Amino acid sequence: MKRLVIAGLIAATATRACAGPIELAIIAAMRLSDQPNYSWTATVADDARTYDIDGRTVRGGFTHVKMPVVAAVRRKLGRSVTDTQIELIFRGNVACVIETETGWVRPGDLPAPAPDNYEFGHLPMATGHTPIFRTRTGSIAPGAGAGGINVPRKREERSTAYSNLQLAISHPHEELAVIVSGHTALTVEDNVVSGTLTELAAQLLLVHDGQNEISPVRAKGTFKLWLHAGLVTKYQVKLQGLLSIETRNGRREIYVQQSTVTQIKNIGMTTIEVPDAARAKLGG
Repeated sequence: MKRLVIAGLIAATATRACAGPIELAIIAAMRLSDQPNYSWTATVADDARTYDIDGRTVRGGFTHVKMPVVAAVRRKLGRSVTDTQIELIFRGNVACVIETETGWVRPGDLPAPAPDNYEFGHLPMATGHTPIFRTRTGSIAPGAGAGGINVPRKREERSTAYSNLQLAISHPHEELAVIVSGHTALTVEDNVVSGTLTELAAQLLLVHDGQNEISPVRAKGTFKLWLHAGLVTKYQVKLQGLLSIETRNGRREIYVQQSTVTQIKNIGMTTIEVPDAARAKLGG
């Protein structure tokens, strides 16, 4: 669905393209989609944490990333909350396999975590995000149990802030397509392009494909692109929004904000070696 929306935004942009500075900047941003391969590093800062995503992708093929994973998956892997360099291989934006001690495994095939990973009274959410419940006053309190009573949890799970980390990826060339095709204002000064996003564009950037437990209610954002040699080599996106998320007590709405700085590198010089076991499980 997201790709269809992106294609529509691109088509709308193409109909008004001409040779002005803004249009040339748009063309420079769109050129990444035509490259055979590239690498990137994205530094994400949200309400709960700051983390990096290191990725390599080949057009029409696979994407290899090192990144943290949502808590529900991390618990099954037996990894610490500080382990931010878990290796995954994606085919598309959602289908993926994770490197484990026993080989490459699809997230749905991971074994359930050992019971001693939890203290009494704490059941992980399917999404792996910080639980959010209603307090006695009716406000939303992350990590609180029924009636606003705190539920004992492991020390590493006691964060009260919500992280918008998702088990999916959004490729830089796709994000750039959304940015330049879904803006309400755009200015060009030397080699820096900046502007604001439409409601739809901000929502597409805030929630990735395949996140059935998360849906955007409203969103807004700004962006900045750095150009070099006719290509975007760095960009920043700042987003704010209201999300509807699935918790064990039903859906709740939560306000989020995040800032992402992405560096693009090794355009046309990136390679990926996909193990046969990973390739077989991803169907290619």
